[in-house]
Amino acid sequence: MSNEFDELQRKWQKGKKDIESNSEIREETLSSIASKKNSNIRFHYGNIIILSITLLGISAFFYYVAPVKELLSRIGVALMIGGLLLRILIECGSVLKSKKIDVIDDVLKTTNNTIAFYKFRKRIHGPITITIIALYTIGFYMITPEFSLYFTTWQMVLIDVSYIIGAIIFIKFVRSSIQKEIRTLLEIIELKNKIVEENEV
Repeated sequence: MSNEFDELQRKWQKGKKDIESNSEIREETLSSIASKKNSNIRFHYGNIIILSITLLGISAFFYYVAPVKELLSRIGVALMIGGLLLRILIECGSVLKSKKIDVIDDVLKTTNNTIAFYKFRKRIHGPITITIIALYTIGFYMITPEFSLYFTTWQMVLIDVSYIIGAIIFIKFVRSSIQKEIRTLLEIIELKNKIVEENEV
């Protein structure tokens, strides 16, 4: 993705003088912006699918395999499922917001819409995602007292350590995906700003 963006940068520099007479570079850039936008939408759909599978898996586990009985455990399950559901709803909202950005629209308006969307996603990836992960973790550990009635101490240690390792891997994956998405959004903003600058010349 970075190489593709660098190539576009070079094309902009090379074609700066004849941009007004030749709209090929502008059209190519708009095409690249549309491609990056579609890539981000696919990213959101991917998140929705993964989170939905996780939600169904956890729900089925606690319904069929390990139906918890203690109130504390039930609150824990509700926090875990509620956190996943909230994140799914946020991703669905992101898809709707992203689709409202029209790359064919007035360039300045589109740039402003993209910046607004970027700020929205930044808020999602910051305190909201951290809160959801924290609630999910609290929910998981609220279940462990009831699980300790059915598992040995060694098995509980293994479950807790597995959760920590799984959480670290998951957080690294999410962080990498977020960085890729934010980088793409910044590239879109930069490309659109270049179109605005060239149109003002």
